[in-house]
Amino acid sequence: MVAIWVVVLALMSTQIFTFTRTWIYVGDALHLVFPGGVSDTTQWLTHLIVRKLAHFGAYAIFFLVLIIGPLRGRPYWALLICLMLATADETHQLFVPGRTGSPWDVAIDFTGAMFGYFFHYGIEGRRLSDAEIVERR
Repeated sequence: MVAIWVVVLALMSTQIFTFTRTWIYVGDALHLVFPGGVSDTTQWLTHLIVRKLAHFGAYAIFFLVLIIGPLRGRPYWALLICLMLATADETHQLFVPGRTGSPWDVAIDFTGAMFGYFFHYGIEGRRLSDAEIVERR
């Protein structure tokens, strides 16, 4: 599963996911929701938010894939790997025509990984608490 998700992240840093190409999907969705149209600023801002949420969500999922799989019980290693891959990904994008690498995107990616961390351990903590309650009965 880790290898599959690394391939997904790698594909997301290619020319397939340039700003212009992803606009096709976001623009179509906006036109479905707002058939009368929206301003250019709203279109641009919506597209930007969707792209940044994709960064956030992709790395939240990547952290969960790591922590549920090969790095079970080693969250700091999983976070480090997420940070290293995000940095490598954004550096790679500096050399891909139509793409730009950004330290802000690395920060968004790592924030997504941190969300994955808190989400996972929030669920794990609740699960442990439920188990302790059952034992006390």
